[in-house]
Amino acid sequence: MPRILTIAGVVTLLVGIGLFVTAVQTAPSVLEKNAVDVEDDGTPTALILLADTEYGFYSEDANTTCTVSDPADTVLDVYQPDHKSGQPPQVLGFRSTDAGTYTVACNGDATITINVSNVSPEWDSSARLALASIPFALAGAAITTGGAVWLILRRRKRSRMVVSRLFAPGHAGAPAFTAFPPDAGAVHPDATAPAPGAYASPQPPSAPSATMPPPATPAPPAANPPAPNSYGFAPQQVVYRPLTPPDGEQGS
Repeated sequence: MPRILTIAGVVTLLVGIGLFVTAVQTAPSVLEKNAVDVEDDGTPTALILLADTEYGFYSEDANTTCTVSDPADTVLDVYQPDHKSGQPPQVLGFRSTDAGTYTVACNGDATITINVSNVSPEWDSSARLALASIPFALAGAAITTGGAVWLILRRRKRSRMVVSRLFAPGHAGAPAFTAFPPDAGAVHPDATAPAPGAYASPQPPSAPSATMPPPATPAPPAANPPAPNSYGFAPQQVVYRPLTPPDGEQGS
């Protein structure tokens, strides 16, 4: 689900970007350097214009009048725009037919120039496309961000689950832990040590057992005090044995 949501957000964002790029390309380029002066006393002026392009007359005189003939000497419709745009403002406009030489004649009380129109169907289409691109771009960015965050969190959770399963007790790939033999004096005699390879659950500390005093050792018997006027040595028994007489002296 998060993958599909992320893809949908990216597609929506790309649609918004595409609409904005199309709006920029559709908008006419009105450059001041392309403006051409036209006589304001009604003198005809020959101009080479592009095919199927919206042109406009710019002047400070709002009462300016102009006539336009195409290369086939057909008089074109010259209209007043719905609103004035530019400086000087656009006061009149017309649309060319074929590329070629056009004849233009204007009358007015101020300088008159001709240039690409600021008010045209192309500009209207460009504005509509630009406005339509905004919600697509915002929605696409929000959906893409939400889907990406959801996808990252889901992958992290899945990774944690895999790791927990691999290192779970008793699992084939889990590391074995052997408990050390407990101290006989620190563990209650009834407590049993955990089996090798299993995790030992923590046990509450047992109360210290009462220590019995060691049995009393009987004292050795007291030694008899030495006799008076003695040096403290015990009397020793002396055994006397008769000596054998030397040879020749027996029987005499």
